Amino acid sequence: MIDEKRIVELFLELVTIDGISLHERNVADYVVNQLKKLKINSHEDAAAQKIQGNCGNLIVKKDGGMDSLPALLLTAHLDTVLPTATLVPIIEGGIIKSNGKTILGADDRSGVTLILYLLEYLIVHHLKHRNLEIVFSVSEELGMFGTMALDYSQITAKEALVLDSSRPPGFYVMKTPTTIDFEINFIGRPAHSGLSPQSGINALSMANEFINRFPLGKIDNETVTNVGVIQGGNAVNVVPSNIKISGEMRSFNAETLKFLQFQITSDAQLIENKSGGKIVIQFTPVFDGFSLREDMPLVQQLEKNINSLGLTPEPLIYFGGSDANVLNSRGIEAINLGVGVQNPHSMNEQIKIDDLVTMSHLLLKMVGAEAA
Repeated sequence: MIDEKRIVELFLELVTIDGISLHERNVADYVVNQLKKLKINSHEDAAAQKIQGNCGNLIVKKDGGMDSLPALLLTAHLDTVLPTATLVPIIEGGIIKSNGKTILGADDRSGVTLILYLLEYLIVHHLKHRNLEIVFSVSEELGMFGTMALDYSQITAKEALVLDSSRPPGFYVMKTPTTIDFEINFIGRPAHSGLSPQSGINALSMANEFINRFPLGKIDNETVTNVGVIQGGNAVNVVPSNIKISGEMRSFNAETLKFLQFQITSDAQLIENKSGGKIVIQFTPVFDGFSLREDMPLVQQLEKNINSLGLTPEPLIYFGGSDANVLNSRGIEAINLGVGVQNPHSMNEQIKIDDLVTMSHLLLKMVGAEAA
């Protein structure tokens, strides 16, 4: 039997520890202490130095006595997108939420909770299981910084479950797009806007013409683009000489991404020639997309176990990214599972206790838990 009270206890302890991206030390210390109680050792890699945070990824290995089966990697991230230092958790009608003044932090303390409870359950009940490798990653919310800096020499598993999708149990991410960020600097020439505006080159006008040319929003069923940040200008009486815009493009189609980059470059050249200014463009790959196959053993096992719980498997085509993107790019077949978080990153964030219990049942099945 799953101990619902114990799961809630772990979850509430975790969400009330503050640990935003790059500042996960206190959360990591809590996890390490819980592992020590279970007599499980952990190793912290050197990611902190690489990403300039105060904590590295925690790597855990637990033999399960099923050496004939491939090892399974489980991951969840330690950081939250906003602080939870003043969180006041409330439980109403089987739902855990905040008092509306902070986020709950269920993204992704729910995943951390589920892994810690799984380990505790396996040990307390003396169960055999697949050999496990576990990564509690850092700074996922900044763009999967932790898994990008992970010490992969410590990881042997070729299959992984990521506990981080804000969907109900039974849902899992089957396909995600590749994402590329872009930063464009429009460089003009300053001039006094009252005395000689004609002698200046208006960088804002250049940026405005670019934005009017570039398609924004949903381009097609496979592609979205956005300009999210606009910066520049020095004074109200000076023709702006430098404007910077930052945006992103996400697509399941590599050729579309190539075309959009070509369009950005071509439009910039045209505007440069027309205005007499200069435009500097930088493209930065953020994460690679992936597409899982239905015949993958882990996908088939997942769907079988979801069905066994009376749920319907729901594969997702998802425009977001997660640690699963990085793991898949590293040759590890990783599936991001819905854990039941609702309204993540908001003051209305919440999670059903029943979903935490259901996910505990699913994880026990996925690790092949059985009596020793």
